[in-house]
Amino acid sequence: MLIKKVTLVLTTLLITNTTFADSYSKEEKNINFIVTPSIAYRYDVFKWAIPHPDFNSKLSELIWKNHIVQPSLKIEIEPHPNQFTFLSQVKYGYILKNPSKSWDYDWEYHPTIPNSKTFSCVRGNILDLSGAVGYSVNLFNDKLLIFYFGYEYSDYRNKNYGIRQLALNQNELLNPFNQIVSKYYFKTKSPWIGLSVNTQLNDRWSITPTIKFYSFKYIGKGYWLLRDDLKHDPSFKRNAKGTGLGFDMDFLYKYSNSLDFKINLEIKKFKMKTGKEQIFCSAQYIRGEKVVTRKMFDLSLLSSSISAGFRYKL
Repeated sequence: MLIKKVTLVLTTLLITNTTFADSYSKEEKNINFIVTPSIAYRYDVFKWAIPHPDFNSKLSELIWKNHIVQPSLKIEIEPHPNQFTFLSQVKYGYILKNPSKSWDYDWEYHPTIPNSKTFSCVRGNILDLSGAVGYSVNLFNDKLLIFYFGYEYSDYRNKNYGIRQLALNQNELLNPFNQIVSKYYFKTKSPWIGLSVNTQLNDRWSITPTIKFYSFKYIGKGYWLLRDDLKHDPSFKRNAKGTGLGFDMDFLYKYSNSLDFKINLEIKKFKMKTGKEQIFCSAQYIRGEKVVTRKMFDLSLLSSSISAGFRYKL
């Protein structure tokens, strides 16, 4: 609802600005494409929790803290005052060997500490696709304000290897770390609105901060490969909806008229508002297949990155 209201306001502003820019639109407009290859270091914290059926608390919780190397390619139309612009970007991230931890709670017998705390190693990959249409407005002191409407799609694939039990100081290796024990795949589909301000600091340096407001849909599937009481195609599904906020900053150094060096800092957080889970139980354990449906307790994703590359103007 918030995105719809803000979109209506931005549309009204754009129509008004376009009306005052009729004389400018008759002039010749140059269209310059900019290609930006870059490489990023990214750190993600993704977690979910499911509720206890009898207590208003978490039954299980799992957290991934992933360190990621992520090359990317961005193509955009150079923005000019009172013109539409367009950008698209593809990113492909490689999840390095990182830890994941899960907790299981038994609130009836152990109300203060988890009765299970496991550690695994994670590997995997991430595909991010995004695109946006923007409209530029010239501000005072040659600052360029750009309104955006965009869409992001992410395909995230985690694979967990090995299990070490850490609860109650056990430190027991249950499965070797060369054995895959579970897989967790999820996708997010996120329309967003945002704005940026292109500010020229001097002849060489400029900065462009951008803020984004997201509305996201999440679809996740888990494959608990060592659980005989669960099916493995998948073991469970999760669906959630929520909102998010993102902020990034471009630092540009002009090397020549057609080449800039670029550093980008970005942070983004998604938070679930509503969500549910479906668990697919194995027929051999319950005398026939069974699907258990329940609400999710929590789900969130915090992603931050720093990238470096160059912008080449065609």
